[in-house]
Amino acid sequence: MTHYYLGIDLGGTNVKAGLVDGHGKLIDHVSLPTAKRESDLTQDKVVAQIVAAGKQAIAQAGVAESQVIAVGLLSPGQADLRRGIVLRAANFPKWRNVHLRDKVSAAFGLPAILENDANAAAYGEWWVGCGRSAKAGPLENFFMFTLGTGVGGGLVYQGEVVRGAFDFATEVGHMIIEPGGEKCGCGQHGCVERYCSAKYSALRTQRKLEESRKLRKKSTLGKVLKKAGTISSADVAAAAEAGDPFAVEAWEETCRYIALACINVCHFIDPQVIALGGGMSKAGRFLLDGVKKQLAQEWWAMTPVKVKLILAKLGNDAGIIGAAGVAKQAHDKGVLK
Repeated sequence: MTHYYLGIDLGGTNVKAGLVDGHGKLIDHVSLPTAKRESDLTQDKVVAQIVAAGKQAIAQAGVAESQVIAVGLLSPGQADLRRGIVLRAANFPKWRNVHLRDKVSAAFGLPAILENDANAAAYGEWWVGCGRSAKAGPLENFFMFTLGTGVGGGLVYQGEVVRGAFDFATEVGHMIIEPGGEKCGCGQHGCVERYCSAKYSALRTQRKLEESRKLRKKSTLGKVLKKAGTISSADVAAAAEAGDPFAVEAWEETCRYIALACINVCHFIDPQVIALGGGMSKAGRFLLDGVKKQLAQEWWAMTPVKVKLILAKLGNDAGIIGAAGVAKQAHDKGVLK
């Protein structure tokens, strides 16, 4: 009998569920609203929606529920991954110490595992995405940045996700890169996330435009701001790629901060490959080449650059596939509860 694994990505807006086979192939997936109203963000109602999404994905795939043997679950917020507990989550303001893994496991009647979203995305890419070589198979030491609203990171070392002693390993978005710098949502000052995430790099660029009438007139981004009232990192990338001098400067600044974060990761972890994923990776080669250029300029003189920078391949499916993958691995090891 063929076995399948259910990957579930719980977000504040949507619950995404996908059915994945033992080779990492995504068979089918669905997305349902997490809740219709804030009063529906209770533990029981959210778990019910998770189950609804999972069962719908299984039904759409045409697979018998008896063939699904484990669930991998991603949840926002701070979590105790080993015990499967969501400690706090901004999207679920009333949640405190929620035993989400056990609740989902009981609801499905299947063993389950709780994982960090960036860890899962990294595992998915390592398993069946950009971290696997057609000739050599998966890499021994693979790191991935998730560049979106925030900045996350995941490390897969010798086939294992590295979580750390307290489940906070590879929180690269909160490495301090500018001591005494801008305040991050985490409470620290000068975090990587505050300087090169899609949200904050766009916000920094917008702030400069708002402060200078001259810039608003000279830059094409001024027209975007006037029309839309805001600008995005995609707007900055597009304007920079078109040659707008101000946008080029802003984009290069963001690429420099990403490159500095990559260098710090290299000095601590020494990975074979660093993958760039998340929403910002949609800029493709323009992002990759920009980061490579800055990395080469900032790299130390002791050795040449050996790490390989690449783009992630799985897009928005990386988390679901990775969640299913860590569930499969845990099941194969006999450690799922």
